[in-house]
Amino acid sequence: MRQVIPDCLAKRVSPIEYVTENGFGIIRLCEIDKSIPAVGATHEFLVRDPNGYELHITVQISSNPIAEIDRRSRGRISHVSSYWLSLAERHLATYLWENDDYPPGARLEVDDLSPDDIDLARRWDRDP
Repeated sequence: MRQVIPDCLAKRVSPIEYVTENGFGIIRLCEIDKSIPAVGATHEFLVRDPNGYELHITVQISSNPIAEIDRRSRGRISHVSSYWLSLAERHLATYLWENDDYPPGARLEVDDLSPDDIDLARRWDRDP
């Protein structure tokens, strides 16, 4: 017997949730709402704490890390690379893990690169 799946259900895809070791769940809002950009220096996330409380968090990558990655990658990682979304998500996860709380004002600014950020940039393939 063949099962028929309505188009609206077939097209609905559950976003991937990144879960920190202390129980915070992070979802990229660009995966839920396609009108939210997945590129650039500003990224939006829906974060759920271990008690189920959800908060919209904005992560802004400042110009210094962008300039350093541009220099180190010799332009291979552009401003529209998915690298920046990954970097923003990892910095947010680190903040949540280290502070066991949301960032003040629901905003996080990435001013410095970690050795892991630089290593990831070194290995990052050019986006299509």
